[in-house]
Amino acid sequence: MVRTRLMGLAVCVLLWASPAHAGEPAPPIMEITYEQALTLARGQAPSLAVARARVGEAEGQVDAAEVWRLNPQIMASAGPRFGANQTNVDVSVRATQWLEVGGQRGHRIDAARAGVDASQARSEDTRRLLLRDVSLAFVAALYWQRRVEIAEENLELASAVEAVARRRHELGDVGGLEESSAALAVADARVDVERAHAAVDRAEGQLAALLGVEAETELVTVGDLRELAIPGGPIDANIDIDIDERPDLRALEADAREARAAGALGRSNRAPNIAVGVGYVLEESEHVMLGTVGITLPVFDRGQGSVAVAEARGARARVELETTRYAASIAAKTADAVVRRTTDVALQFERDGLAQLERTEQLVTVSYEKGAVAYDEVLVVRLGLVAAKLNYAGLLLEAATGRVELSAATGAFQ
Repeated sequence: MVRTRLMGLAVCVLLWASPAHAGEPAPPIMEITYEQALTLARGQAPSLAVARARVGEAEGQVDAAEVWRLNPQIMASAGPRFGANQTNVDVSVRATQWLEVGGQRGHRIDAARAGVDASQARSEDTRRLLLRDVSLAFVAALYWQRRVEIAEENLELASAVEAVARRRHELGDVGGLEESSAALAVADARVDVERAHAAVDRAEGQLAALLGVEAETELVTVGDLRELAIPGGPIDANIDIDIDERPDLRALEADAREARAAGALGRSNRAPNIAVGVGYVLEESEHVMLGTVGITLPVFDRGQGSVAVAEARGARARVELETTRYAASIAAKTADAVVRRTTDVALQFERDGLAQLERTEQLVTVSYEKGAVAYDEVLVVRLGLVAAKLNYAGLLLEAATGRVELSAATGAFQ
C-alpha cells in the first residue's frame, strides 16, 4: 500500500513538472534604441507597406495610359444580288483605325506620371509622419521612465522620513498626526510610481504598434532623454530652416502638374479625331479596292467638361500648396523657437540647480532625523525637490519634442 502511494505521488510530480503543466514562458523582450526604432520603422512599419502599395497602383495607371485606346475595326458583309437571269453574291470587307490627334496619348501619359510622382511623394510624407510619431512615442517613453525614477526616489525619501517619524513617535518626540502624515505620503508616492509605470507601458505599446512589433513581444526603450533633448549642446543661432523639399509639398506640386496634363487632354478633344481604313468590295463579279477616311466633328462635346474639372482641381492644388507651405513655415519657426528656449533653460538649470538639488536632497532626511527641522519643513522641502525634478524632466521633454517637430516640419525625417 505504501509503495503504491509513493508511486502515485511520483507520477503526480512528473505530470506537474511536464511542459503541459509548466508555467507559461515569459514573453520575449526586445530592447531598442532611438536609432534602431527609426530603422525598424523604415523597414517594416505597416503604414509604409500601404503607402508603397499605393505607389504601385499609380504606376499601373501609367501602363494603362500607354495603351492605344482605339482598336482597329474590321467589318464584313455578304449577300446575294438577285437578277433576272442569275444570282450573284456581293462581298464587302473594311478595316478601319481611328487615330488620336492633338497629343491625347501623350497628355494621358503625362497625367499618369504626375500621379506616380504624387503617390511617391505621399509615400515619403507617410514615412516623415511615421518617423515623427515614432520619435514622439520614444521620447514619451523615455520621459516616463525618468518619471518612474523620480517617483521611486520620492518613495524612497518618503519611506525614510516615515521611518524616522515612526521612531520619533515611539520615543514620544512627536505626535501620531506626524506619523500618519508620513505614512500617507508613502502611500501617495507609491501610487505615483505605479502611475508612471503605466504611462511607460502605454508609450511603449504605442511605439510597438507603430513599428509593427508582434503583440507577444515586450518592447523596452533604451536611451537617455537628455541626449535627445540636447544632443549637441546649444543650437547654433544660424540654423537653416528649409521646407522646400518636404514631400507633402512635392505631392501637391505633382497634383498641379497632373491637373495641367488633364486640362491639356481635355482641350485636345477640340480637334476632330480621324479614322483611316481600307476596303475590298466584290460586286457583280468585279473587284473594287477602296480607301476610307472618317472624321468626328466636335460639335457638342469639345472637352469643356474635362477642362473645367481639371482647372478646378489645379486651382485647389495651388491653394492647398500655398496654405500648406505657409503652415509648414510657421510650424518650423515655432519648433525652432521652442527648441532654443527650452534647451537654454534646461542647460541653465543644469548649471545652477542640479548641484543644489542633490545637496538639499542629501541633507533633508539627516536633518529631520537629528531633529534639526520639523516635519512640515521636511514635507515642504521634499515637495520642492520633486517639483524641481519634474520641472527639469518637463524641460527635457519639451526640448526633445521640439526637436522632433522641427525635424518633421523641415522634412529632415526621411
